[in-house]
Amino acid sequence: MARTKIVATIGPSCRDPAIIEKMIREGMDVARINCSHSDHDFIRNLVRDIREVSARLDQAVGILLDLSGPKIRTGKLANGPIELIEGGRFTLTNRKIDGDEGIVSTNYAPLPLEVNAGDHVLLDDGLIELEVLETDEHDCKCQVVTGGSLKNHQGINLPGVRLSIPALTEKDIADLKVGLESEVDFVALSFVRDAQDILDLRSHIGDHWPPPVVIAKLEKPEALDHLDEILQVTDAVMIARGDLGVELPPELVPPAQKLITRKSNAKGKPVITATQMLDSMINNPRPTRAEASDVANAIFDGT
Repeated sequence: MARTKIVATIGPSCRDPAIIEKMIREGMDVARINCSHSDHDFIRNLVRDIREVSARLDQAVGILLDLSGPKIRTGKLANGPIELIEGGRFTLTNRKIDGDEGIVSTNYAPLPLEVNAGDHVLLDDGLIELEVLETDEHDCKCQVVTGGSLKNHQGINLPGVRLSIPALTEKDIADLKVGLESEVDFVALSFVRDAQDILDLRSHIGDHWPPPVVIAKLEKPEALDHLDEILQVTDAVMIARGDLGVELPPELVPPAQKLITRKSNAKGKPVITATQMLDSMINNPRPTRAEASDVANAIFDGT
């Protein structure tokens, strides 16, 4: 168990060097930078500060650059959050508009052409569910299966739909360049589907020295279908239970987690288990019994 390490995300609320120092003293082994919410100056300055603090403490701390990947999101709503009612109609469009109670834009223009009638669309980490009724060049007209409050720029998941979007976006390539210049230790690629996604990342890393450790984030069902080939080309894996738990039924996430861990251990590939670890401690000083059991079982299994 002592070989298991702690990865902690450094965001705006813990960006101050004094807080970073406290996190290192309390056991942070790897600092994660989430590129979804970071610009290039933030990345450069944060890497510099982490290196300075860890050097002063004479304690090695790895730095993980977590590339955003092709996250599909809804657009802006003209008047703030809207309420989607079960049984109602709602449209996703690739037209650049401010949304309202009946329609919202998406940042993924091909979406109406890549879904079919009967497909299910999940919004806001699966809290809202839509069923596709019909599509055309611009619009995807849906019926609301499970309603809820929709805010600006929420995630869109399309279980079982194979999308043409590449795993490595232009933003990822630009962020990767900054990370390599800053000599980060780890690079994680989001929404990996197969081995080729990892090979594409490696081609952009090229002959950079020292090379970062490449981590495949497994959060798509397709990744489970290609797990063996992914393990052949990646250095490590991250079980990203957030999006994986949206794309898969919740009851299938624990066996998927155990399968990935077992196969990765057999190949000698390190495993990071992520998402909602000790989530209640955002607001409470102690974890729930279920959370303590979750962390312990992840470690017992081989995280």
